[in-house]
This record gives sequence, C-alpha cells and structure tokens, in this order.
Amino acid sequence: MKSAILIFAAVSLSGCMSVTDFRSGFGGGNRTASAPVTPVVAPAPVTPIAPVTPVMTAKERLVSAIEGQGCELNATNVGAILSNATISPDELRQLAPQLQAEGRVEVSGSGAIRVRSANCT
Repeated sequence: MKSAILIFAAVSLSGCMSVTDFRSGFGGGNRTASAPVTPVVAPAPVTPIAPVTPVMTAKERLVSAIEGQGCELNATNVGAILSNATISPDELRQLAPQLQAEGRVEVSGSGAIRVRSANCT
C-alpha cells in the first residue's frame, strides 16, 4: 500500500512541476522561436477617375458648332448647327447679338453669321 501512495503522490506532484517543451526539437535541427506574424492588409483598389470634361456654355457650343460647319452659319446649315450646339432658334436669336458685341462673330446682311476665332480666319 505504501508503494501505491508513493505512486499517487508522485503523479499528483508531477502536475505542479514545469514540463519541458520538446516541440522545438521536432522536425530536425535546432529551431528558434519564430517572430509573431503581423497580418498584412492589402490596399484598397484604386478606382480610376474619368477625366472631367469642361461644361461648355451655350455661346461656346454655338461657336464650336459653327466652326465645325466651315466657320459660317447660313440657311443651308442652320439646322445642323442648332442640333450640334443643342440650342433652339430662339436661343440663337439671343446669342448672336451677344457674340457680335463681344467681337466673336460677324453678322452679314444676308443673315449669315461668320465666326472670328483662331480656327476661323
């Protein structure tokens, strides 16, 4: 019975003792403790930004449309110019005197409007 008590005591005391970690020896060779791994966060994907196209005023659209039709607005191309400039005939009647006062167009007696710009000499 004494031997049973001694075995029981030895087993009980072994729980209070430190245990040697033999895991570092597995896999061959001496291994040192590895450094903690820090998670790497991938950067957020960059969304390309579309180039900003400047908003043209009605005057700028009209001048550009006239330049695209040979620098002159006349009875044969007025529909195409109004469509390209996205303006109405009423807007044309308002814009033509303003552009003339600014020196950007010349109005002839026949009703033709000629643009004066770097693109139209």
